[in-house]
Amino acid sequence: MYGSRRRAAAHRRLAGWVTQVEHVVGERISDQLRGRPGWQITVIPYVGQGTATRGHVRARVVLRRRDPTTLAGRVGVLVTSLARYLSIDVTDEPVRIEVAGRTVHAVSGREGYLEAGLDLPDLAPGWHDVHFSVAGSTALGRLLVVDPEARVGLLSDIDDTVIHTGLTRLIDALRTTLLVPEHERQPIPGAAQLYRGLVAGDDGRAPTFYVSTGAWNLHESLEQFLDHHGFPAGPLIMTDWGPGGQWLFREGSVTFKSRTVLALMEQHPHLGWVLVGDSGQHDTEAYAAVARQQPDRIRAIYIREVLPASITRATRVRKIAAELAGLGVPMRLIRDSADACEHARSVGLVAEQA
Repeated sequence: MYGSRRRAAAHRRLAGWVTQVEHVVGERISDQLRGRPGWQITVIPYVGQGTATRGHVRARVVLRRRDPTTLAGRVGVLVTSLARYLSIDVTDEPVRIEVAGRTVHAVSGREGYLEAGLDLPDLAPGWHDVHFSVAGSTALGRLLVVDPEARVGLLSDIDDTVIHTGLTRLIDALRTTLLVPEHERQPIPGAAQLYRGLVAGDDGRAPTFYVSTGAWNLHESLEQFLDHHGFPAGPLIMTDWGPGGQWLFREGSVTFKSRTVLALMEQHPHLGWVLVGDSGQHDTEAYAAVARQQPDRIRAIYIREVLPASITRATRVRKIAAELAGLGVPMRLIRDSADACEHARSVGLVAEQA
């Protein structure tokens, strides 16, 4: 016990030291490139969300080449993929944000990230433009205003839940992430139809949220993937990779995902929730943690069984599902989207003809 505590403490000290080195090196690179010909400060908008009177937006301020070199073939895909992770962030940069005539000023924080809340003029439900301005450049983002008449919110994991990644097989996951272009990556069969059915089951009002421990660097490409394959548009909530308590992750998967769901529940208290994930990582535990705290807010939990099937993983899911059943929360281990659709139809989440 004492030895494990010492190792954990040493791990935390090392992670803290590496984080500080990462920060210092990043600032030096940013300072050297800022103002050089061919480089510009710009904003990468992330999809925002909120209510009719209060919005929450996210973005990142980075340095980018004005005219990046594009290579063809797999080498080009690899270079583009790696470039997403090797972003040059800009800290302490003032940013102007405007939505529907309302303006707020923010400053980019560590690693260039910024979050801002702003009061809104009783906006209609649906999508609204977000205008970002920084250092002479502009960017256009989007904000989803959740319909106050909606009854259901859909929240989904991404990797191996909507898109084939193969996170249980490291080599496959690396190949897919680094060498396969977005237009060749494969969605989970039937997932888009299931999600559209769940949205339609609430008369088209149900908001869709996507949550992933993937890095924010992948936001733009994932947004394009979801749109290309017909998934409902919605905010993506992701993480910042880097040394931390989980080494590559600032926050553990269960903590991050459960915290995210609970925050959305608090922000949108009128919604019941459908949570979708897979058995390959820790979605089961994350959603169970939410259900234990807010059982009355969960309409259904669907956990897709990741292939190759694992008796250990399936047993774990079924054990937790039995516990949640005692709380009145249905958790289903599903083979495919058709399984989820059948259950959703039986409890009135999807229309009979869907």
